[in-house]
Amino acid sequence: MQLLVRRMEWEDLERRVAWFNEPSVFEHMVIDIPLSLARTKEWFHKRVADPHNLDFVFDLANGGSDTRRCAMGGLTDISERHSRAELYVVVKPGMYGQGIGTAAVMWLCNYGFLEVGLRRIYVQTVDNNDGARRLYKRLGFIHEGVLREHIRHHGRFVDRHVQALLQTDWATQPWREEKQVQLRVDVRRGSG
Repeated sequence: MQLLVRRMEWEDLERRVAWFNEPSVFEHMVIDIPLSLARTKEWFHKRVADPHNLDFVFDLANGGSDTRRCAMGGLTDISERHSRAELYVVVKPGMYGQGIGTAAVMWLCNYGFLEVGLRRIYVQTVDNNDGARRLYKRLGFIHEGVLREHIRHHGRFVDRHVQALLQTDWATQPWREEKQVQLRVDVRRGSG
């Protein structure tokens, strides 16, 4: 199984809206729902011109030229001054448990540390997203704390968990890349 990575494009926005409006996704995301295509186009128009945000699409290669989108993710709020960024990944509903999220996080971390020159990549998860926190922990992210009742999520205030991977932590990971990251990554069965 092979995962191909490319920058997000206008053609991806309808699918993004559909994914984010799925209950299995939005229950873990801090977004206003339902998400509309018009609002997503406005968001993307601003994002595309903003060097502080990098959004990618992960396509699963089925052999030959046949691919299908399986995840979206990126590095947001990139700070050159502080050399940090927040990471996010959304796996296509119905494709969980196949190692796609793991591969996407690893690729984004390798890209962030090698290409962007970051020293810190962090994630923030809502209280009910234990699966994501386990994945990040397995990849070497350190749980730094809980921001209590930090954000309104679906009508109530919830805790936000912060985990981070420093460049020095990443350097000890067996999955790290040592050279320039290509916009392509291989996913092996059983990797996640």
